[in-house]
Amino acid sequence: MTRYALTLLFALAAWPLTAGAALAAPEPTVEDLVGKLETCMDLDCPPIRALVRRGPEIWPELKVGLGERTEMTKFWTLGVLSEVVVPEARETLEALLAGDPLVRIRAAAAFALGNQRSPAVVPALGKALADKDVNVRFEAASALSRSPGKEAVPALLTALRDKDEDVRAAVVEALAAAKDERAVGHLLRRAQGDAAPGVRGMAAIALANLGAKDAVEPLMKRLVEETNKQALAAVCWALGELGDARALDALAAVAAHGDKVVQQHASEAIAKLKGEKPAPAEGDKPAPAEDKGGEPAKK
Repeated sequence: MTRYALTLLFALAAWPLTAGAALAAPEPTVEDLVGKLETCMDLDCPPIRALVRRGPEIWPELKVGLGERTEMTKFWTLGVLSEVVVPEARETLEALLAGDPLVRIRAAAAFALGNQRSPAVVPALGKALADKDVNVRFEAASALSRSPGKEAVPALLTALRDKDEDVRAAVVEALAAAKDERAVGHLLRRAQGDAAPGVRGMAAIALANLGAKDAVEPLMKRLVEETNKQALAAVCWALGELGDARALDALAAVAAHGDKVVQQHASEAIAKLKGEKPAPAEGDKPAPAEDKGGEPAKK
């Protein structure tokens, strides 16, 4: 083979590699990816996932998505910040929560702040409990359950009177997470008389999670007065968790209730108060282990 033929052969062999390198697209910038957020429909959108994969280093470049952009670009930028914890973004998020005119943006800012799970976000979220929009109030209360702090307890206690039952339920959960004794009396009133059975049940659960021994007798009374079966089951669970044997007789009466869920929760509470292992619920008996060629069944 001539020297010319060899040179041509080597050139042809190297051509695809050289061409491939020349055609390789540069990695998109944060601004490039932000520019594509407007078309996203959920958090699995490729530009969002690409930004999330880059981690906290996307800040402060990601600020470009929170400026004078479309509502959906700002919304999905906040979605990225709900997945990537960037403590340096806190002040920007708090400013959006306090002052953005769009409900969707204020609510998304509250959600992102809650996912920072930091005591530093508590004051701003506490103020947002008084927002004029129910969606923002709900997200602020939910965020406080993920970022508990006693500083927000006064605002949470006020928010227990919110006209929306979903907000009240989220507030109850946040108060339980804050573990502040000031909430006990307020939660007890909700367990006894809130108009929404879901809130009554959650308040009973919150009292148990707070270890509120003073709630035992009032909750025993609720076993007689409660008409909603889900709320009644929650009261049974709470009494079992509080560990006071005085509730045994009242729970035994409820164990004869016509609803199977209530029966099961009452029976489990009785067993717990007696230090016994509760019987499995009907239909909950585990299926026999499948024979896997002599391999022992795993428990």
